[in-house]
Amino acid sequence: MRFDFESIVEPSVTANGCDLWGIDFIHGANTPILRVFIDAVGGATIEDCEKISKDLNYELPLDNFFAELDYTLEVSTPGVERKIYKAEQFDQFVGEKFSIKLKAPVEGKLTFKLIYKKFDSNLIFLDQDNNEYKFTFEDIDTCKLIPDFEKILRKENG
Repeated sequence: MRFDFESIVEPSVTANGCDLWGIDFIHGANTPILRVFIDAVGGATIEDCEKISKDLNYELPLDNFFAELDYTLEVSTPGVERKIYKAEQFDQFVGEKFSIKLKAPVEGKLTFKLIYKKFDSNLIFLDQDNNEYKFTFEDIDTCKLIPDFEKILRKENG
């Protein structure tokens, strides 16, 4: 059974006007690291990260799992090379390129760089040079957006 970090973390994130993008709980060199990624309409700010970090530093030790655990908490935005945590997160990136690592090889490969097309009937439709690929989210080990920096700069410069 996996521990449900989301049910503990999400209330503090939403109470501060942000959305929970994802959570990683990893083994650090000396202590575990709880990484909380937040987003907001218009983008989360450093102030949002600070407020949520402060709230979580108070809230987390109230849970039995965290009460005696020595861990490091990190709260940040997902950044431009954001990792995808849920299939629904793809929908805001139609036409964008992703680096995808699969759990099992397809055509003898585990990693792909593919363009996201759509999500339909539990299938993620992706494209590479007019070759269509379909995966379930469960087929994917990790998936990160490959930012188009030229497009980002054009958007920022109006």
